[in-house]
Amino acid sequence: MQRDVILSAVYPARIKAIEALLRIAQGDYPHGTDLTTASSELDEASLRYGHASTAVAYAGLAGLLRIVSALVEWRGAVLDAASDADRFARSAKERYRLWTKEYGDKEPTKALAAASSDIAGLQSFEEVERLCSMIAAIPLPVGVFAEPRGIVRTTDSESEAKSVPTELSVAFLKFSIDGTAASELHHLTPNEVHDLEIEVRVSRWPGDAEQLRLSPVTIEPSATYAFPDFVFNRPTGQPPFVLVDRGRALLKVAQGLQSRPFEFKYAAEFLPTRVEQPVSVVGHRTLLIEGLDLQANPITGYPNVDRKIVQIRDELRQRGSGVGSDLGDLLKIVSVLSNMAGRAVQDAEFEGIWSEARFQDYVRKELRRRPEIGAELDEHAHASGGITDLSFHGIPIELKAQSKRTLSLGDCQQYVEQTASYVAAKGKSCGVLCVLDCSPKTSAPEPADAGIGILEKSASSGLVAIVVVLVQGNLRRPSSL
Repeated sequence: MQRDVILSAVYPARIKAIEALLRIAQGDYPHGTDLTTASSELDEASLRYGHASTAVAYAGLAGLLRIVSALVEWRGAVLDAASDADRFARSAKERYRLWTKEYGDKEPTKALAAASSDIAGLQSFEEVERLCSMIAAIPLPVGVFAEPRGIVRTTDSESEAKSVPTELSVAFLKFSIDGTAASELHHLTPNEVHDLEIEVRVSRWPGDAEQLRLSPVTIEPSATYAFPDFVFNRPTGQPPFVLVDRGRALLKVAQGLQSRPFEFKYAAEFLPTRVEQPVSVVGHRTLLIEGLDLQANPITGYPNVDRKIVQIRDELRQRGSGVGSDLGDLLKIVSVLSNMAGRAVQDAEFEGIWSEARFQDYVRKELRRRPEIGAELDEHAHASGGITDLSFHGIPIELKAQSKRTLSLGDCQQYVEQTASYVAAKGKSCGVLCVLDCSPKTSAPEPADAGIGILEKSASSGLVAIVVVLVQGNLRRPSSL
């Protein structure tokens, strides 16, 4: 029964990875986050195998998926004419150089190395598609699954069992930051020291080895971080050994809202280096670290609203709804409108009943005041046989004002269909809907962030994401409540 449980957990990860590669091979590019998620599931699957050779094959494929995700981001940035789009290609090639050093000469991943050898010289998207087809065609071993604890294997010949040493492997079981298990994307406040705890399982200890060292490997500039090495002395007892240690982690600089998270990977080696090498390293050992500092660099000036915008950004990245420069443009719009929603609650800026035309005039002026938007904001652009209220670099901004009843975020679903039609006509995957609720109020307003979120509309090409900002107007004076 234990093996059945393990099989059900391992095969979906393997299938998801191959399907993602085949989609790219056919010219249907998923979002890079889909590949990153698949790679994390493969890392978890690698921990379930008893033989290190099988685990290494899965870990090697997981590493290649992360590299391919950077190539997908490269394509999206080029299509969106983003500045310095080639930085994604450079990142992929540097990651592949590190991948080759770790996996290129290992027997379980030689076929993957041969299939991916063209990454170093990639010049076109057609080469990316051919590369993914070749990687997807490499068979992965089924392997022998780890035995449940408490089961002891017996053999007819004890000497025969001793003659074949256990494969040398280090499995990363867990990272914890400030006492909390590190999630797939974890937030660290910049310029603050954080506790980083690591837990690993070592299959056996080489005879002449004195220490095991785990070191961070990254393409991030060395001046931007300080992450610890973990050094373990030879343990006592019988293998496998489970080792735990704690160090200090520091991000020295903050990230911008639109930048990708920091990425760190831990490598393992036994010391002195002359002892048995290489070490098979498996498990999820890649840390994606978010370094936003919303206190020092607020987005809107309203902390709860800022956190909601970051959640929206992460969700759009995960869905693939905001690709390349589209995500950055959308966040610029949403940041301005969300600041307006915060002021509306704090200062009751929208008194009385407003017409939609008056609201549009107000919002247009509000957006144009931002130098990063300015002249690029279009008004009354045609799309899908209709006329959008506003648009920024092709992203529709639909505006509504209603005075009949008090609205919640979910009530704005009635306006999503129209906005989604403009999104489809512009060839985008996301849009913005801003609704002014200027109905007479009989109670205190809701927090501004409660009216900000994502609503969806199903389409033949998938779900269309509409970011909604609900602005509360015509508020009663607190003294009258």
